[in-house]
Parts: sequence; C-alpha cells; structure tokens
Amino acid sequence: MENGTNAQMSDQLLEQLAANLDSDALRKGRAVVLGLDGVPYSMLRDLISCGVMPQMARLVEAGTLQRMESTLPCVSSVAWTSFRTGVNPGQHGITGFTDRRPGTYKTHFPTTKSILPSTFDEYADFTGLKVVMTGMPVNYPPVNLKNGISVGCFLSPSIEKAVCAPELLDELKQMDYRLDVNTSLAADPSLFLADIFYVTERYREAMFRFWDQQSWDLMMIHFMSTDRLHHFMWDQYEDPAGPYRQDFLNLYRRLDEIIGEVAARLGKDTLLMMLSDHGFCSVKREVNLNVWLQHEGLLRFQTSTPKSLEEIDGRSQAYSLIPGRFYINLKGREPRGSVEPGAEYEAVRNDLMVRLLALRDPDNGEPVIQRVEKRETLYGEGCSSVAPDLVALARYGYDLKDQISGRALFKPGMLKGMHTYDDAFLFVNRRVTIPEGIKIYEASHIVGEHCRCRGPRH
Repeated sequence: MENGTNAQMSDQLLEQLAANLDSDALRKGRAVVLGLDGVPYSMLRDLISCGVMPQMARLVEAGTLQRMESTLPCVSSVAWTSFRTGVNPGQHGITGFTDRRPGTYKTHFPTTKSILPSTFDEYADFTGLKVVMTGMPVNYPPVNLKNGISVGCFLSPSIEKAVCAPELLDELKQMDYRLDVNTSLAADPSLFLADIFYVTERYREAMFRFWDQQSWDLMMIHFMSTDRLHHFMWDQYEDPAGPYRQDFLNLYRRLDEIIGEVAARLGKDTLLMMLSDHGFCSVKREVNLNVWLQHEGLLRFQTSTPKSLEEIDGRSQAYSLIPGRFYINLKGREPRGSVEPGAEYEAVRNDLMVRLLALRDPDNGEPVIQRVEKRETLYGEGCSSVAPDLVALARYGYDLKDQISGRALFKPGMLKGMHTYDDAFLFVNRRVTIPEGIKIYEASHIVGEHCRCRGPRH
C-alpha cells in the first residue's frame, strides 16, 4: 500500500541514508540519473548473468542493485512524476496517462501544469544547481530551468514545443533528436527495430553533447526506447527461438556500452543512479473493465452506441479509466451523479471491491485482479481531487482497458508486453543499504541527499 507504509518507509530510508552519509558513501557532489523506461529488475539480473551486459555487471559488483516498486497505477507519466516530486500520485496530481477533468466526464492528457508540488529538478534549479534534463516524463510543456537545460518528454507534440530556448531547438534539430520511437512501424519488426536503435543513439548523442558543453551538477536522462521495445516485442525476449531475440538483446548490449561510457566519465564523487519506472510481463488477455461494469449493471449509457464517457446515464454507479482506476458516480462531483456521499458511497466502493476480486478468466478460472485499494489507503486522506476512488492491480498478463464500445469483456492483447508494479529496478554506484520494498517516489531522496538539495518533499 503506497500510503499505509509511506511515512514508516521514508523514515527508515532517511535513517539509512544518514548512516550512509556518515560513512561517506554519499556526499555532496554531482549526480547522473539514467531512466531506463520499463526495464524489469528480473530481466536486468538475467541479462547480467547471461553476459549480455558486462559493463552493468561490473558496476553492480561495486554498487547496489535492488528491486523497486512502481506506483499504482504503474504508468510512466505517473511513476516518473512520483520520482521527480518524491510523493505518491494522489499527492502530485497525475494518476494516469489520461486523467478526469473535475466536475465533468471528460478526460485530458496531464501536463506539467497538472503537477501540484515542485519537482526535484525545479527545486535543484531554484537552489542554484545546474540541471540538464532530457525526456523525463512528465515534462510538457518543458519546465523552464534558469540554470540548465530542459528537453520535453514523449508527450510533447513536436520537438519545437519540447524546448524553451530557440538556440537549444537548433542544436537538437542538428542532431535529429527524437522525442520517441515511431510505434506505427511496429507492424514491420525490421523497420521498428531500426527506429528503436536510431532513437536510442539520439538520446546518447544529446546526453554526451550536453555533458561536454554544460557545467552541470545534476543530469537526468530518460530512455523511452526500452519501453517501446517491450510493448511490441516482449515475446522475443521470452522465446529463446524468437526470430528477433538477438535484436532484442542487441539493444541491451548497446545500452550496456552506453552505460559503460557514462561510468568511464564519472568523477570520483559523482553519483550514478539508474532506475526504471515499472517492470514488464507478457500479455495474456485484455480485460475491458467498462464492459465488465455494464455486465454487472453498474454502468449505463444514454445510447446503445456510446462514443465517450460524457454519455453516461444518471443511473450509473461507477466507471473506469485505464488502467484499473474506478470512479464512483458521486452526487455533487459528477454531473449526473447517482451515489450519495457517505454511507452509500462506502457501500458502493466495498461492493465493487468484492466484485472485482471475484472476476475470473473464463478460460482457466484464474483471478484477474490481484488487489484493490481505496484512494485514502493508497494516497492518504488529503489526496488530490483527481485521484480515483479505487485502484485495481491486475495479476500478471491481464491488461486492464477502459473502452466503452464493443461487448467483449476479454479479448486477445494488441500488445506483446504490459507494465508490472513490483519489478522495477534501482541501481546506485555506492555500497548502500536500501530498505526492501522501496518505492519509486522514495528513490529521489538518494539524489537529494547526495547533492545536499532537498526539496519540500526530499
């Protein structure tokens, strides 16, 4: 539970960091943060043991590699914002790739304007540190760092809108910097793989160019190409005979070389942190939870062929947003709310939790949902108004969707891989003790301690 142990975990982490600092394991200095999107701890250990990543193996021998928990929901825009703010999603205000507009049934794409507290990079910039940050979600519109460089993330509609300074735009265009992989190429694996490698090289080129040009204190570089590879080609990792397995592994061989380049450039006291925002597993089936709600009689629409949630019937009790977020159709909050606040609200939530945990795969009888949490349990009593009333975590392989059209509750997955909550990784190039069960929003404490730059939540 994200909030139930949050205070205890943070206190334990800070006590351990204090002990680490006393032994000079961490000290004031520069820090490099490499974000490898969607890289599972279990896979990283496998690639190290198989000899695919020898540079990473050498770093792990001298440092600390640990499994880390993501956020609920485990979505990149949610998890990386938790890392950058040091708080859980209910506190920073982004709870999904899309979020609900308060007072409506409309959804929107959260941006930097949706983030409630200051981010770590903003606070570091405010305190005079020179920050270089590229691609780290959510960074659109890009934060304006007075002492450094800020390049937007994959959510930016164009490279022109991903930077603040015109001179930076010219430089990025010269190197043909890309914000993301072209996923429309996924139907042709050869073209898709070529694009993944090309974009990865652009990330590398930008990182080292800014490394050499800028007198930086904190560098934060995000690689989105790993997540894209996993979504569309995870089966190639799991299948030893997969026709593109070696191409899959070759991306990690190349990333390992880049990691080796980074390590070779580090000063004696420079902290290197590498982390992912979630893990990955194969997709068994998609599960359309709004269809399920309709089957359960909890969601109705004004027409037989609804096109959006704005067509919800006032008799509805709940609706869902991807992945596994549930909102009660609450009077006084939703435009056509039907559920009274207080006792009825609690009764509907409790009933929905029981029903979700009873949901089974009709083919094998497996439970679909691992657990369901109430908003206040996950995020605390004072969480943002955009926080869902319930969040369901699926068991591995069940990809939770929110389509309102169609009648199929279960259907084959469109993607090969899906996010997992409990298999992210955290690496620090120091021998430090990190408590088990550390969550991504606690990891930035390590950078804050090292740089002696604690934001309001650090």
